[in-house]
Amino acid sequence: MKVVWKRFWWTPLLLILLFLGALLPRVVALGYGLPYVEHVDEPALVEVVVRMVRNGDPNPHSFLYPSLCFYLFAAATRLHAWWGIRHGLYHSLQDLPLKTYIFTTSPGLYIWNRAVTAILGAAAIPVLYLLGRRMFDVRVGLLGAILLSVATFHVKYSFSVTTDAATGVWVALSLLGAWRIVVAGDWRGYVVGGIGAGLAAGTKYQAGVVALGVAVAHLLYWRRASLGRPLLRLVAGGVVSLATFVATTPFALLDWPNFSHAVLFDLAHYANGGHGDFVGRWQVRGYARFLWQNALLASGCLLTLAGLPVLARRFPAQTLLLVVVTAAEMLLLLAQSVNFVRNMLPVFPLMILLAAAGAVALADLVPRRPLRLVVLVSLAAALLVPQIQNTIWQLRYWSRPNTMTAAAQDLRALPRGMRSAVEMNPMAWAGDPIVFPVQQLIEHPLDWYRANGFRYLVTNNDHHGPDDQAAYARLLAEARIVVQYPERRAGIRPGPGGAILDLGDHPELMQFARREIRFGDVAELLGYEIKPGAPRSLFTPLFGAQVKEAHAGEPVQINLYWRALATMGRDYTLFLHVVDQSGAVVSQRDLPPRYGDYPMSHWRPGEMVVDRADMALPPLPAGAYRLEIGLYDAATGARLPAKTAPEDAGPPPTLTTMTIR
Repeated sequence: MKVVWKRFWWTPLLLILLFLGALLPRVVALGYGLPYVEHVDEPALVEVVVRMVRNGDPNPHSFLYPSLCFYLFAAATRLHAWWGIRHGLYHSLQDLPLKTYIFTTSPGLYIWNRAVTAILGAAAIPVLYLLGRRMFDVRVGLLGAILLSVATFHVKYSFSVTTDAATGVWVALSLLGAWRIVVAGDWRGYVVGGIGAGLAAGTKYQAGVVALGVAVAHLLYWRRASLGRPLLRLVAGGVVSLATFVATTPFALLDWPNFSHAVLFDLAHYANGGHGDFVGRWQVRGYARFLWQNALLASGCLLTLAGLPVLARRFPAQTLLLVVVTAAEMLLLLAQSVNFVRNMLPVFPLMILLAAAGAVALADLVPRRPLRLVVLVSLAAALLVPQIQNTIWQLRYWSRPNTMTAAAQDLRALPRGMRSAVEMNPMAWAGDPIVFPVQQLIEHPLDWYRANGFRYLVTNNDHHGPDDQAAYARLLAEARIVVQYPERRAGIRPGPGGAILDLGDHPELMQFARREIRFGDVAELLGYEIKPGAPRSLFTPLFGAQVKEAHAGEPVQINLYWRALATMGRDYTLFLHVVDQSGAVVSQRDLPPRYGDYPMSHWRPGEMVVDRADMALPPLPAGAYRLEIGLYDAATGARLPAKTAPEDAGPPPTLTTMTIR
């Protein structure tokens, strides 16, 4: 099986090409799901990093994860902030959003931090190539590197702000040092192995188990002499490993009480918790099923199992080293009650290397060289093709907009004249005057929404429990479905299933005061509501209020209900004049309807539009005042002719009268 490959000048070029080839699938979907953040571990890391950067504090004050990735993510966050300040996205570091759970107002912050994970994940590929080439030969190195670069399990977690896939490069580096110990037993192997183990533990605590590989390599090289003077080398390797961990997580010593408390909490959580991809100790079947269906896939599992006896016979030291480290990590996971499959990622590159080595070893059993090459190509294809197919599907899937993002875009493209209730994150709609996030739409019947000026409802199946299904089925049956989004389990696009429902407009159910005024042939006022109150940022119904008395200087809240009669070629301005008994205008308000949020040129014929026209009043003398209303073209000053009931006085028409006390 041993193939000699001299170190030509292009070996570094090959390593660069392997890295770039692995990086490509890991960066094409860095923006997946954003601005929604559905992986709960991402904000757990990002929010700590943002606090560190904003406060200039090198202490993470959070030790559920080691600190190496915190520092790497902090560097990326600083670069993102520098870029954002230069481009006007932020004014200072304090503008970085501190809370990003579920939804982020700064998607770029996540993209920059995800890029760190992608780089570390891709860096594992050239290191794995070197490990496979030195332990076996160039064929194993190349096949293992290419297989890891396209492995769906590894790619998927290499574009999220997590520590799992990022740890693999340090595990492979530690094994490189360990193999040098097996071959030469020199100091360099202990140093490299110790540094790799320290970096692995500094990225993910449990990955420190790779230090066992250095101990196994020590025994393989020194054998009986391993407990004499050579023991100093092993101890030195352990010291290097510990020093590297402390260098990457310095506040493990400097903030020992918080560090020890967090580690003990983490241990207790994993030992006794009741959640995860599967729950309970010694879930051998669960991990085996995942490896078969999602990680190594069937071909990888079969070739690993079939190749292990051949590898154990022909390459006992290599096989022992890889199997011991992988088995130790898996035993550590199996002993825990909380089981997340992503915790296998630190040793997943070693599993890939065993699969690649097994395929090459099986091919080498064929005596004739031409046939051996055919078998090797066939086995390599059996490993690579399913992974490539799954990864292409995964990248296409994550490249599609999240269903909640699509629902927001679709809702904004619909007529925006009336209110909408959405089962979506409130931050996504901050500042929108007519969109109101709710926890569950079934809290009110449909006629309640119609009576309160709602036209569209957006459902989110993640908000629905088993007991809610019948109520939501009735909701969908009684309203018109505008757009429907597929369920998560359908695998069509990321995000929850749901729908946009159109309730139509029902002015007959609304309680506003009727006051019909027609402005030219473009718009008709249907009625109004009025009462004293502070100006609002969002439209809210006043429930038919006609409170026409106010104290001097007290502002009033006014709702106007319109009907668009035709397509308008321009945006008109609405005026409200407060006129005293002598006919003098003593206060006025001139703004476009909806404050420019939904200008009249966007109104669609037949559409009902709700508007808030709140206005401040000066300290007027007590008495009766008329509130006159009209529309005019701001460019020319020309008013639209107003047509009202015959008994009304001439233009401009009076909306109502009010009394100042």
